Amino acid sequence: MGRAPNPETYPWEMANGVTFTGSHIHTIDYDRTAFASFMSNDDAAASMVKGSGHLFNKVYNVFGEMVAAPSFDPSDLAGKWGNQTRPDGTLIQFAPKYRLSATDYFFQSFCGAWYEQANKYGEGMGFADDVWFAAEEWEIGRMFPAGSADSAATMGLASVVVDIKSGTAYTAPALGQTGYEKMMPINSGHKDYVVVVTSGYNHGQEPSPLKVYVGMKDRLADGSVIDYATANERDSFLARNGLLFGKLYGMAVTTDVAATLVAEPNPAEKMIDDYIQNADAPASFEAKYVPTSYQWGGWDKPVAVQDTEMMLWESEDEQPEGHIYFNGDSKVEHVAADPSGKPRYFANMTNKGGLFQVDFGAFDFDGETLPAALDATVTRTVGSWDGALTVKIGDEGKVKDGDASIHVEKGKAQMIAPDGLFWAKTSEGDYLIVEEDSGNDFGERKYVLTLDADMNVADAHLLALAGGKFSSRYEQGVSALGGAFTKAGTAEFSGNWPVTALIAKKADGSFYTVEELAGTGRQDIRGEIATADQTYLGVVQARSESSGAVEANGSDAGGQIFLFTMDPK
Repeated sequence: MGRAPNPETYPWEMANGVTFTGSHIHTIDYDRTAFASFMSNDDAAASMVKGSGHLFNKVYNVFGEMVAAPSFDPSDLAGKWGNQTRPDGTLIQFAPKYRLSATDYFFQSFCGAWYEQANKYGEGMGFADDVWFAAEEWEIGRMFPAGSADSAATMGLASVVVDIKSGTAYTAPALGQTGYEKMMPINSGHKDYVVVVTSGYNHGQEPSPLKVYVGMKDRLADGSVIDYATANERDSFLARNGLLFGKLYGMAVTTDVAATLVAEPNPAEKMIDDYIQNADAPASFEAKYVPTSYQWGGWDKPVAVQDTEMMLWESEDEQPEGHIYFNGDSKVEHVAADPSGKPRYFANMTNKGGLFQVDFGAFDFDGETLPAALDATVTRTVGSWDGALTVKIGDEGKVKDGDASIHVEKGKAQMIAPDGLFWAKTSEGDYLIVEEDSGNDFGERKYVLTLDADMNVADAHLLALAGGKFSSRYEQGVSALGGAFTKAGTAEFSGNWPVTALIAKKADGSFYTVEELAGTGRQDIRGEIATADQTYLGVVQARSESSGAVEANGSDAGGQIFLFTMDPK
């Protein structure tokens, strides 16, 4: 089956002729009426598809240049993509096994992407434009002759922010260069600031803390106020969305608090992993999110990823006064922001399996500059030990040798490698949709956690299973797309999105208009509808279904897009 870039996915051509392999971001246009009735009829999904394309056709690199044809001239910064370029513009060729043959550049795994609509929390609150976040994910040392030494000397992985209206993707190095599983905004509560939760892999450097980005709108990289009359389109877009002047803040605790959480506090060790497995440790604690000494300095001051904050979280000299960074394994995959706009989020602690909640209460921004620190209360909502979580399955979820109320392969009643995470808020309360990515031979689990008023898990119900070596479907060699079956193996649920507001109808039978869905409109509508009447779009990656048309069309893997409903009661 392979994985991109070996073999390469089909070329994604930009407006100027430059091509990329690796990840693609597709758009699919549906007939709205047919889409709204799809769950209540037997029509084929193909009948409601009106068209498809790509989200953007122009892309800017980490040097702030629109990407052009590749060039080995170090002074030609347009002819570069950051994941194989040094700060001085030197292009590092991939090792022969991974050298591109049909395209110019490689987009490395746009994983937990996220759509953030303009003015989501009210006029002037949140992002000024409709944007799409899509960071490159993993460190790719395996692709270079000198391995990780080569990749660490590059500009790292792109934090991509797409201006949906113009179809332009910008690399925003202020957000970081270490790669992320997901970038998700939360409500800053202030018109001059944005806050983005950044979760993921720290370019493979362990350990590191949970992180958020805080940026100020209408500022240049040096903190001065931008003059939009003279600014170019790139800087105008990034500045009005708070993505030129900002810092990354990492979770830190006082030395006294650290001593209550782990036996031997040490920022060079994976303290979070020890803490989350200890049922006797406090269930919640106070923390501060504090920046390191590094801050992106602007387009004219490029630095290698290894010279950003990447190495600083564990450095003795970088520990905040009276505190230490509460570091852990960097495999913190999806995060989920509170749909109500409260400044808090949940995070899947993927490495050991568990769930954190981080509540900032209320940010104290002064409107003048970036804050010194952010106060937070952290709660271990689900711990990482056998018995921490048993999922109700009803009459479903039966698998070979057991059932999905527990993780059958591990034989444990707990979260195992939770990856996907979505926070849904309906008229009946709050729910977290969780998707595991554990290599489970008995099928990966997708389940919903019901939260009580205090944001504790009150119940858990199975929603679906996907793939697995012992899947009854795979044992019969069948696939969702005819002829795509390759060989039995694991699958991965990969994200959810609420479409309730798009298909809901008003009293007169008409759909809500674009204007009515703007700002807080979507969540206002969802918040008035019962849980069982909500509709969600989900995705499953199925590498076991990568033959036939999938292979012939140069795709990376098979899978499905699907609609679903749920009624945890």
